Amino acid sequence: MVVGHLTGGLTIARTELRRSVRKATSRLSQILGLGVGLFIFSAGALAVSYLLVTQSPDLSGFTIGAGVRSAITFQWLFVVAIITQRVVTVNPRPDAGDHLLTTVRPTTAVVGLILAELGRIAAYVGLPVLVVTLALAYTTGSVATVPLVALAVALLFTSGVVLAHVLGLGIKLAVARIPVLARHRTVLGTLAAVLLFGGYTVIQSTGGGTNGFGVVPVGWIADLAALALPVGTSPAHALGGLAATGLVVIAGVPLASRVATAFWFGDSVTPEIETEEATVDRVGTDPLASGLGLLGRLPLGSGQSGHVARRTVLLARRAPAKLSYLILPFIVAGSFLLQAAFGDLTIPTAAFAPGLAVAIPWVAGAAFTLNPLGDEGSVLPLTLTSPIAGRTYFRGLVRPGVVIGWLALPAVPILALATDYAPADAALMLGVAAFGIPAVTAVAAGIGMLFPRTDAVRVARGREATPPTLTAMVLYSACVGLAVGLPVAAGLAPAAVRAVAAALVGGLLAFPFAYVGGPLTGVAEALGSLGQSIAGLDTAVVQWGGLLVPVALGVVFALVSVRFAARYVERYTL
Repeated sequence: MVVGHLTGGLTIARTELRRSVRKATSRLSQILGLGVGLFIFSAGALAVSYLLVTQSPDLSGFTIGAGVRSAITFQWLFVVAIITQRVVTVNPRPDAGDHLLTTVRPTTAVVGLILAELGRIAAYVGLPVLVVTLALAYTTGSVATVPLVALAVALLFTSGVVLAHVLGLGIKLAVARIPVLARHRTVLGTLAAVLLFGGYTVIQSTGGGTNGFGVVPVGWIADLAALALPVGTSPAHALGGLAATGLVVIAGVPLASRVATAFWFGDSVTPEIETEEATVDRVGTDPLASGLGLLGRLPLGSGQSGHVARRTVLLARRAPAKLSYLILPFIVAGSFLLQAAFGDLTIPTAAFAPGLAVAIPWVAGAAFTLNPLGDEGSVLPLTLTSPIAGRTYFRGLVRPGVVIGWLALPAVPILALATDYAPADAALMLGVAAFGIPAVTAVAAGIGMLFPRTDAVRVARGREATPPTLTAMVLYSACVGLAVGLPVAAGLAPAAVRAVAAALVGGLLAFPFAYVGGPLTGVAEALGSLGQSIAGLDTAVVQWGGLLVPVALGVVFALVSVRFAARYVERYTL
């Protein structure tokens, strides 16, 4: 029976991996992302292996203690959390499950999903781990290290993936059966992700927070991997790690199978909840009021533009998968802030308020107007053939971002004053952000229509989203940096802006021309001279020029975007 499940699971895993490879190589951006990840892992492994082989360090004084075991356990828990998130959002069931589950047992399908996930992990870390292990075995002369490390790594990842499938499928089953969880799954999922990554960042940056994980037997697998090395190990801990990880695998696969069977073949309340959420009761003369809930009280105006504005908010509210694309930059920024607050990374608190002054306009435009045609979805033909004028439609698009952005603006001066900024500096950040919100939301609409995405992107099984294109995101972010970020920086730190501008012009821009040489040497010299001239500017000139010139350009870009977007939507053809 076990052999049959394993054989069938291998077949399913090969199919899953083949489809994963096709999906990953279908887009250049995904290929580049995978290439960067593999390069980082490979470069680190090669560097460590080179040092081991060339330096031949003495390992006799090293001991596998509580610190090493704690670190292994902590990283294992992080792997469990990441794979659990993947099971919940990406791989809750095999591809073509309706057909597959009529031909194989659920246990076989679960084994296939687990083996497929292990194959994906091996594609990332398999070769780097092998290279480092071979270098370690060569340096110490211990051939037995290779199979011991292979066994320890295999047990560590297999136990983590098995436990992740138990947890992930259990979460899916709970959401499918409990109406409260199904109704608030988006909010709960976002909160769980924030707590997970935030907690991991805090513990990882503080360092001392992982010491208590050494009592978890899973981390004792480090002793098993190091048994043949000339380091201090505990055979009892090695046996305990082997037993703990093996027990997780042996007990976890049948448990995951039972949970998967209940989830795959049981009834679900999710369709009823989704139907309930999609139903809008008519309230007064505006049926959008019920759909918006508390957001319906926003001052979004009246008439046709007000109707478009409310509908824009409703579309954004019902597309949390799309908004998750916009949250990613803030998750990255938040991890740095957490490390600054609790760890060794030094980020001055003076950067918080200016960062918020730039972030609010960025979100205001990106959340509502960066892909207006794609957000229309299947009703785009009805929108294009409606009698509404292009300028009226444009005003409705940008109004939610402007209103919500302005409502969030008081946080800027409050944070500025709380971080010891002078009232004049707080007023400057508030004024630039207040100007930037309508300007960048208008520019976002024009960029979104110039580079639209109308085809949905698969973000999870059975779920699709229509996020902005990468080109639109990059151009829009550059415009926000020019129209909002540069004025804030110039107003607060003109000397720093002058130094950066001089280095960019006289150094970075001039370098390619100087490197090529020949007739382009004159261009490099001219750029170098310009950089020196910028470095010699008075700070008052940099301050006022950095404030007024970007503001003027922002006004011009906004007006051009208004004209272009209004005409574009009126003349757009499918």
